[in-house]
Amino acid sequence: MRQLTILHTNDLHSELDQWPAVVKRVKERRDRAPGEVLLFDLGDHSDRVHPITEGLMGRGNVELLNDLQVDGVTIGNNEGITFAKEDLDHLYDEAAFPVLLANLRAADGTFPSWAERYRIYTLEDGTRLGVFGLTFPFYTFYQELGWNIIDPMETAEEVIKDIDADMIICLSHLGLRLDEELAERFPQIHLCLGAHTHHVIHGGKQVNQTWIHQCGRSGSHIGEVCLTRRNNDWKIDHIYTHEIDPHHRDAGTEQKLMQLEAASEAALEERVAVLEEPMDVSWYETSRLLRITADGLRGWTESDVAMVNAGLLLQGLPSGNVTRKHLHEICPHPINPAALTVTGSELLHIMREAESDAMVHYRLKGFGFRGKVLGWTLFQGEDGAVDKNKVEESAVYRLAVPDLFTFSHLYPLLTEKRPVHYYMPEFFRDILAWKLAEREESHL
Repeated sequence: MRQLTILHTNDLHSELDQWPAVVKRVKERRDRAPGEVLLFDLGDHSDRVHPITEGLMGRGNVELLNDLQVDGVTIGNNEGITFAKEDLDHLYDEAAFPVLLANLRAADGTFPSWAERYRIYTLEDGTRLGVFGLTFPFYTFYQELGWNIIDPMETAEEVIKDIDADMIICLSHLGLRLDEELAERFPQIHLCLGAHTHHVIHGGKQVNQTWIHQCGRSGSHIGEVCLTRRNNDWKIDHIYTHEIDPHHRDAGTEQKLMQLEAASEAALEERVAVLEEPMDVSWYETSRLLRITADGLRGWTESDVAMVNAGLLLQGLPSGNVTRKHLHEICPHPINPAALTVTGSELLHIMREAESDAMVHYRLKGFGFRGKVLGWTLFQGEDGAVDKNKVEESAVYRLAVPDLFTFSHLYPLLTEKRPVHYYMPEFFRDILAWKLAEREESHL
């Protein structure tokens, strides 16, 4: 009888304060496990909301995974579509582990040099484990960044044909619904380690012959799958979901985080502009900084009107030097500019929706938003705030918005099937940096 333990982490989202506790738990389970152990991360380890990830462009996260000696990873959407293509192409330059990702290509069809479609892991008894990775296909966003993301079901069918192994494991950043579809369509997959939708699946879930496991987000849990080989046949005996104790921490990892913090702070000290006086922000009214942000959005997207909610700006800016660190602190969201066309009648309807108390005080979760409330929404035109009395109902306007308004439930008119241009890889803090620097140059 031989035994194998597979440990897995997912969706840390750069909750790096929790990482030392995750490391401690992983090391404990690895040390206690009988037989061989493999450790995988299932993506979204990086999230640019954290200054270490922002300052080091994810390379600090890779160092942390190196230190934990992971055996392989796949990527999530936070690695895939919040970094510029050039940055993602170099994110794993120093990785001591393979990146398993079968459904991503460059726009010209070439396979990324930093990834593998699958890898064969050979155990001590000669058992061959074929492990491949899939990530969720945000088609439009990947295309804007110069990538070609492939349908995961088509990819799975192709890669499974190519894998010559005794057992097949999928590292999935597709979400539970698509994991279940994978299991229904491809019984050859023995184990699907999942992510993306942040489910906590105690004991795993069996769909046909495939076991699925997923362990929350932000370092809340880790997964453990225990397998035993009897009579040349591997069976899954137990699937555990271990809750993480945030007070039980790995000292070496805490030291490493201090080093990474110092390195990231140095990178974020780059000066963007100089302010003669501070700029305050209120979430419930228009401010000078909100107007500058809206002007930047309108100019960057060459739109008639910019729609920006005050809740995107978490705080104001001090007088003196404004650095990348300041802008990351006030606008940490991985939210891109977007632009689409609306009629004047539609614009007026959206403006009325935005003015409602329910919308102003709405506490949005997800969709890249890292703030507290949506706040007051400013509609800025070429000559300042848009006057509803001057909007022509039959006219067509190019409207610039935060991308989340085009795929969340907030404004149904903006989520209808209509062409949307997403401006990537720029985030709102990049637009604000550009506009502040432009204003400074105009005053020289």
